[in-house]
Amino acid sequence: MAKPMATTAKPKAKRGAKNISFATFNLYNLQLPDVEWYKNVYTKAAYTQKIKWSAAALIQLDADVIAFQELWSKQCLIDLFEAANLTENYTLYFIKDKWYNIAVAAAVRKPWQVTDRKTHKDFPSNINLSKPPSTDGEDDDIAITIDRFSRTILQLSINHADNPEKAKTTLPNIEVLITHLKSKRPTVLSTKSKALKLHQEAIGSALSTIRRTAEAAALRVLLTTLMKKTDQPVVVLGDLNDAALSNTLSIITQQPPWRMYESSRVGNRNDAGLYTVSILQQMRSLKDVYYTHEFKGIQEVIDHVLVSEQFYDHSDRRIWSFQEMRVWNDYIKDDNKSSSDHGIVSAHFLYDPK
Repeated sequence: MAKPMATTAKPKAKRGAKNISFATFNLYNLQLPDVEWYKNVYTKAAYTQKIKWSAAALIQLDADVIAFQELWSKQCLIDLFEAANLTENYTLYFIKDKWYNIAVAAAVRKPWQVTDRKTHKDFPSNINLSKPPSTDGEDDDIAITIDRFSRTILQLSINHADNPEKAKTTLPNIEVLITHLKSKRPTVLSTKSKALKLHQEAIGSALSTIRRTAEAAALRVLLTTLMKKTDQPVVVLGDLNDAALSNTLSIITQQPPWRMYESSRVGNRNDAGLYTVSILQQMRSLKDVYYTHEFKGIQEVIDHVLVSEQFYDHSDRRIWSFQEMRVWNDYIKDDNKSSSDHGIVSAHFLYDPK
C-alpha cells in the first residue's frame, strides 16, 4: 500500500495544556461494506483497506479537533478510531437529526471537551436571498428559493477540561463549525428535454455555484450572529469546495484586512472577519505551494481552516498565536483506491494572549 501521507512541513507542533490544533479530513465516501453509495459498493476487503489507510493518516494528523466530511455511517468513524487505537483519546460527535447521505462529523481529543452541540440544516430565518426589480429599469431582480444547507452543519462549543472557572485566565468557549458546502460538480438535471440535455453541464454547474454561494451567505449570517460585537473565538473547518480568494470564501470570511508591515495598525481589531490559515502560512513561506484538491490539472486549497481574530497574531484580542499549517497531499495523484481525493489540513496554535 502506498504511504498514506507525506509532508515537507516542519516537525509536529508542541503540545501544551492550552495550545490547540484543528484539522479537516475528507474521508472520500467512507461507507460500510456491502452497503450502496452512489451506485457503488465496497467489498469487506476494500473497506478494510480504506479503514487501514485512513487510520494511518489519522495517527499522523495528531490534532485536537478534527472535522470529517463524506461520512456515510457513524459506525465507519467508530471503526476508524478503533483501527487507529485512538478510541480512548477522542470523543466522537455526529449529526443528531436526520442523516442525509454523506455527513460531517467531528472528533475532539481529551482533555478538550464539548460543552454544547448544535446542528444547522435550515438557513437562518433572517436571511433573504431575493431582490425586487430596480426603479431605474436595470434587470437586477432575483429570487433564490434555497433555504437549507446541502449538508448539515455541526456546531460545537469547545473548552478545556482543566479550565478553572474562577481563574483570571479562564478560557472562553471556542465555537467550531464543521462544514461541507455544495461541490462544483454539475447538479444533475431531472429532465427529458433534449434541448436542456445539450446544455446540462453548463446549467448544472451554474446551479451548483448558486447553491454553494447561497450556503456561503447563510453560513456568514450564522457567523455574524456569533461574532458581531463579541469577543467570541470562532473556527470554521471543512471542505468549502472553493479556493481562498474565491467569491464564496470572501462571503464567508468577510475579507478581513491583513497586516503587511510592522508599523501598520491593520488587524488590531476585526470583529466579525475570519482569517484563512492557508494564507497565514503562505505569508511566511518562501516558495511552498499548497493544494488540497486537483481537478482537471487545477490544484487548489478547498479544504479550509478559518479562524477569528482571537487566533490572529496582530489582533489586540489575540488568545492563541498561529504556529503552523500542515498539508498532506502527496497521495492525491496515486492510484490507491483506499486513499482520499482531498488533502488533509491541520493548523496549530500556541496559547499566547496579547
